Amino acid sequence: MKKLLGLFLTFLGLLILLKSIRPEVYNYLLPYAPYIKKAFWGVVLIVAGLYVLIKNKTARTTLALVFILYLALFLVAPGSYYSWRFSFKDAGEIKTLGKFNSSEIVIENIAAEITVEHGTNGIEVLSNLPVKIEEGETLRISCAECGEYENGKLLVKVGDSKITSLALRNTVGDVKVDLGEISSLTLDNVVGDVTISGAFSSLVARNFIGDMEVELERCPENEEYCSQIGIYRGSGEINISPPAGTKVVPMIEGSLTSLTINKGFESGEKTLKLIVKNFIGKIVVE
Repeated sequence: MKKLLGLFLTFLGLLILLKSIRPEVYNYLLPYAPYIKKAFWGVVLIVAGLYVLIKNKTARTTLALVFILYLALFLVAPGSYYSWRFSFKDAGEIKTLGKFNSSEIVIENIAAEITVEHGTNGIEVLSNLPVKIEEGETLRISCAECGEYENGKLLVKVGDSKITSLALRNTVGDVKVDLGEISSLTLDNVVGDVTISGAFSSLVARNFIGDMEVELERCPENEEYCSQIGIYRGSGEINISPPAGTKVVPMIEGSLTSLTINKGFESGEKTLKLIVKNFIGKIVVE
């Protein structure tokens, strides 16, 4: 046991040292941090119970090593109590952070309620969090310290000048996207409920956890097909509402998915391709 304790302290010290030097290394844990945190007491009780029941020395050692790995993740994962805080800062009121002109938007590594909607001119960013904004052809919005705040919000208003793509990566919190027309919309490592409305040529969701409402208001202009929706890895419930006169063509691979398609979308002038791979949950097209 003394060896295990020494191993744990050494391993944890190395992780904390790495976090202080290269905090971005832990960003990939951001989508899973709430689940790591909420499962703490359940994991503790299960491990304690198994440790009492198991008499085999090798099995006990293995169980202890597994718990050490979990505890280390709990302490260093973004959004959990790795910073030794037991309270969060109030994010306060939303303020305008600036107006920008870019053709693409990337929102990444942020824990907040995110809204992307119609605006008047250019791209306006509002938030009550200490977000970092990098302007260029691609407007990048991120926040390394958002896990320290509660009631965090990010609002992005997009003007009449259309953006070609919108991507959300490593985000925790509900997301609402309401844009006119966009070529590409990508969700990568997103945890939270998502609502999407507008016209898009391509929607891709990878490693998604939560419920999703997708309203495709119309098919994009000058396109032979209506749209393509790809769901790759994740779990939850997804409701899709295509425009009338659309034929939905599903392709399901390696998924425990309940798929229901309204009879009105079995034929149509334009095709919506629905690709689902390694997804657990329910998908309804109506």
